[in-house]
Amino acid sequence: MASARNHAILSRALVLAFLVVPGLARGQDPDPDPDKISNDQPTRPLQMPAASSEAREAFEDFERFKRRGAWERAAKALYAIPEAQAARFVDGPDGFIIPVARKRRSVLAGLSPEGLAAYRLFYDDEAKKLLEKAEGAAEQATLEALFSSYFLTSVGDNAADRLGDLYFEQGQFDRAADCWLAIFRERTDSELAPALIAAKAALALAKAGRLSESRAIRDELASRFADEVVSIAGRKGRATDLLRDLLGPAGSSIAQSVATLASDGPPPALGAAVPSAWQFRFEDSVTAGMTPLEASQWESNGLSLAVPRVAIEGKTLYANYLGHVFALDLAEGKMLWRSGSFHNLEVIARQDQARMIDPGRYAILVAPGYVWSLGKELKNLNMMATAHLVCRRAENGEVLWQSTDLPDYAGLDLVGLPILAGGKLLIAGKTASGNNRGGGGEDNLARQYVLAIRPHDGKLLWKTEVGTFRETQQYYYYYMRDTSPQPRLAYRSGSVYIDTHVGVLARLDADSGAIDWGYAYPTDPVQGQSRFFFFGMNTAQATTPSGPPPLSVGDAILIKGAKSDRICLIDPDRMKLLWDRPIAKASRLLGVDDQSVFLGGADLGAVDRATRTLLWSTPMPGGSEEGQVLVRPDGLWQLTSRGIFEIDPKTGRVRRIFRGEDTGAASGDLILTDRWLLAISNRTISAYPRGGAGAGQAAAEDPAPTKPRGSDD
Repeated sequence: MASARNHAILSRALVLAFLVVPGLARGQDPDPDPDKISNDQPTRPLQMPAASSEAREAFEDFERFKRRGAWERAAKALYAIPEAQAARFVDGPDGFIIPVARKRRSVLAGLSPEGLAAYRLFYDDEAKKLLEKAEGAAEQATLEALFSSYFLTSVGDNAADRLGDLYFEQGQFDRAADCWLAIFRERTDSELAPALIAAKAALALAKAGRLSESRAIRDELASRFADEVVSIAGRKGRATDLLRDLLGPAGSSIAQSVATLASDGPPPALGAAVPSAWQFRFEDSVTAGMTPLEASQWESNGLSLAVPRVAIEGKTLYANYLGHVFALDLAEGKMLWRSGSFHNLEVIARQDQARMIDPGRYAILVAPGYVWSLGKELKNLNMMATAHLVCRRAENGEVLWQSTDLPDYAGLDLVGLPILAGGKLLIAGKTASGNNRGGGGEDNLARQYVLAIRPHDGKLLWKTEVGTFRETQQYYYYYMRDTSPQPRLAYRSGSVYIDTHVGVLARLDADSGAIDWGYAYPTDPVQGQSRFFFFGMNTAQATTPSGPPPLSVGDAILIKGAKSDRICLIDPDRMKLLWDRPIAKASRLLGVDDQSVFLGGADLGAVDRATRTLLWSTPMPGGSEEGQVLVRPDGLWQLTSRGIFEIDPKTGRVRRIFRGEDTGAASGDLILTDRWLLAISNRTISAYPRGGAGAGQAAAEDPAPTKPRGSDD
């Protein structure tokens, strides 16, 4: 009797457990990893375009039916996902956020032999019919649908091979390589010649710049298919021999190395008494004629600490100083042209609303014949005013186009530093909450975008939504400044990387703008509500986080979010986290060498790449949170208010301090050219002879004036 009563109690308890915890009934993990980051976490500030709840539940249903061996119901669960959801995003392995189509292919590839046989019984006929239709104008779209949805059918490998050929002919080497790698790795039952598929994959990987993967495939070819004869590009021979002829011994002929002026030639050799060859004193023009009261107002305004953004093309230096764009002759420091007088800054700086302007949101970019500047118009002190892009002729500053005149940019606030790559101008942009003109959805939440622009006329080539901001709109009045971090872009091997600096790194195809994946890293949670500030309130300003762009380290990418307490090294092609380590939130990436990762922040420091241990930390006057630090294998140089500090990269020891003619100014940027070390502060641009072999002779043959120049010279 007692036994029956206990059995009844136990049964009721089990039923109650399933009612209270429905996730158990659906086969979900009863104890999920608390450290796992999900795209669907409501506390994450940015959510990539998320798949519907029905799509996410379909994957859960698939896993549940798969465990039961109900193969038909498992497959039907996946194919119940609407095709419109295929490009939306769900959580993947290792912190990556992947498209639904990629995850569907991945889970099908994990079927057991029994499950795979059943799957093909259900879907082979449908896949074969699609393959027959893959001709003419619809060929690529049909093959893409086959690769996305039916890769595991008996004809899926043939579709992927043909699609890889199309991508390769179009120059989309990344995508071609992914097709052939999928066949080589996931379709071991394929009747296609494995040596040929591997050779094509190795060739596409090399052309895409994924050299370590290409070398790995070539090594596998040499060990498994050394004597296999294949035909590539009309040539017939052993696969290893053909690849060696096409790529060289290690594929180095395809590799693209980016050499900067800073990394070439000897290091700066500044002695104790090296005078500047020329100095451009732009602040003198701003403060000229100010009364003591006006000068005090100027110095108390954050605009007085603004450092011009500088870029160099040929023999000309271009600068963006709070929207005032000008060009200097790099040899003499002589002004060639300017977009407006600096005197206007004095009037604007006396208005309290000007304190909302963030000097860090101005940028400049140059290419032969063109110069692009980004920033807000200082005369427009509307707190909701957006930053805009202006293209000028490099020779005279004539405006060719500006984003405010083009309807494609209506409602978009262009943010971050633009880059040029693959013949396109790439820049990030976002919409404000409640602003649908820039593409915001029905939910009226702000969106993060990446834009590709035709450089010479501003035509929008593509615009891709990277994510939706969960944080509510914040309002800033009078002294208040928007302190949200700016996204940063990088380009590598046909792909655009955007670090949003709010917890997501994403990779996009540079040709189409299609998002390949996202990577979620730790960051500060969202603020819970809107904030309103009025005149007279306590308006102490937080520092705007300065986030670095994604940094290439061989085949890997190093990232450090502006509000993240971790530094992460990821393999972007294999979608793997290689390592991460805790780090101070205020830290920023400066550069790498063979041994170290160099970091700025409260101090200047270095972390060992192999062990991830801190090698050294050296205090700098004012810290190292801002400004462009010159990083070379033979030294680090940073401009401070006390001069230019030269640091030993191995030990962190201060080798020397060059006082120069910039002491007392706020810290700024250092740029190394073939002739000068340029120190750009909030007061001046100073050109110091770089030193080293031949420097004295070059200066003697082409002497530069030592007379300081103001903006009105």
